[in-house]
Amino acid sequence: MSGEAPAGSDSRILILGAGVVGLSAARRLVARGADVTVLDAVDPGGRGSRAAAGVAIPSVRLWDDPDMLAFARAGRAALAADLASLPEGEALRRGQGILRIVADAKARDVLGDKAAKDPEALGTWVDAARLVALEPALEGTPLLGAFQSEQGHMVDTDGYVDALLRAAAREGVHLRLGEAARSIEEAPGGVAVRTERETLRGEQLLVSAGPWSSGIEGLPALPLKPVRGQMLVVHQPGLQLTRVVSGPTYLAPWRSGEIVVGATEEDAGFVEQVTPAGLLHLSATVAKLAPRLREARFVRAWAGLRAATPDGRPYLGRYPGMSRTYVATGLGGQGILTGAHAGASIAELMAYGRCAAVVPFDPLRVAGVRS
Repeated sequence: MSGEAPAGSDSRILILGAGVVGLSAARRLVARGADVTVLDAVDPGGRGSRAAAGVAIPSVRLWDDPDMLAFARAGRAALAADLASLPEGEALRRGQGILRIVADAKARDVLGDKAAKDPEALGTWVDAARLVALEPALEGTPLLGAFQSEQGHMVDTDGYVDALLRAAAREGVHLRLGEAARSIEEAPGGVAVRTERETLRGEQLLVSAGPWSSGIEGLPALPLKPVRGQMLVVHQPGLQLTRVVSGPTYLAPWRSGEIVVGATEEDAGFVEQVTPAGLLHLSATVAKLAPRLREARFVRAWAGLRAATPDGRPYLGRYPGMSRTYVATGLGGQGILTGAHAGASIAELMAYGRCAAVVPFDPLRVAGVRS
């Protein structure tokens, strides 16, 4: 990063969204001398981030997109640094390592081909017997085996957002939780955000409100949709996981020896509710992958919304049609893994007017325009 004085020093910056991305950006902008206010429509804030299960592993879907894969890897490093910087950081990690499960030889070959350019990302092959030795909760599974890697873990998302909120407040970020933006208006000298209480003014605005980042009055339409994910937590004394078991769905270590199962991917609009169909799908995953958990105690289930873009890449850059408004959203199911990196990158762009990390994700691509 350049050592020159940030363009945003001593400026007032408004941020919509107190999730991982917004708070990460806020902390970095305050450190550069900006006066930063973060608004969130709900209290305690970070609605989308808190609803995530906290799986911090790069999805195999990213292996076909070099830019996204590089972004996820940078996200992993930024997340590790973020957790290390927080007093609560070490306690926010659950489990260590990934088991990418494989049903048959054909599926094993497909995964191997996808990871041919970077076999370390996939890890080493373990057969079904070794798989059960590593994770006894999987005894009875019909799997052929799995690829084992140590590069991945779970994050306590509630704890992570709470820790970021405390850190941001200590560092001088102004937090206004439970205060929603009703409209946005740009003028030559800055940007105004009207809430139900008053109108706030700043030189720059960052919209980082997950799937709620489009549709606010005054913002041009941005192709962005919510994708609902339902999750289920079960517990059976004596059976737990130490790694993320990743496939079309996943099983992963949760709190106090519990196991989280997730997640569905549903085009359900902004409906955040658990459904019988979703629970049946997740329950079937438990029954198939971990037969010993079929009689486990149901602990809880919930639903959250991910922000999805048409091409699967996030929006990181200037909001199309705006001159002082930026956007950071569309991280999909990689939000916890890449949120700190996305926040740091958009903060660099806002402060210095450039950031190489966001170039492939410029929102202007949706209009077919290059910045």
